Amino acid sequence: MVVLKINAYTPQEREVKIVSDKGTWVSGAYQIYTATSLDDIQTDEPHDKAGADYLGELVLDKEKSFWEFKQSALTPDEQKEIADFVLDYEAPDGVY
Repeated sequence: MVVLKINAYTPQEREVKIVSDKGTWVSGAYQIYTATSLDDIQTDEPHDKAGADYLGELVLDKEKSFWEFKQSALTPDEQKEIADFVLDYEAPDGVY
């Protein structure tokens, strides 16, 4: 799980949790959840797609630089910001 601040330096600034279904940061599906704050992040990964903090699913192919959101409560700009982050993200050695 990674926490990302989106809409930085705007009134809409907020944090989201990005959870990889595979546990690795490769092509596949990622679940997006609301994070309460960068200081108050639980170490366990959320998995409740019916919960109020669920924002949608990002499906992407890193090799083709293709992405799409399914069932998203995010704006198009927020979707692009998250997708661009995941496409460029490489987990540190030993961390998934």
